[in-house]
Amino acid sequence: MNIAYFKDMDSLYVEISPENPAQAWEAHEGIVLNLSEDGRVVGIEIEKASLATNLDILKIGGFPGQVEVIDKNQSGSTH
Repeated sequence: MNIAYFKDMDSLYVEISPENPAQAWEAHEGIVLNLSEDGRVVGIEIEKASLATNLDILKIGGFPGQVEVIDKNQSGSTH
């Protein structure tokens, strides 16, 4: 899973699966779900992210408690 903020487009993207989406569905104004061919959500786009969220508190990681990192190349480890 990856999270990216594209400042020039003011768009926040959460990539759930690194697949090319087959279709997109606007679930709500400015919230777009990218779907695989079989209907799974593979990404979520938030348009005008600076207006919809507080980007000042955008952090990657830093979650409370233990976070399990899953890597298909290695056995799971806990950080």
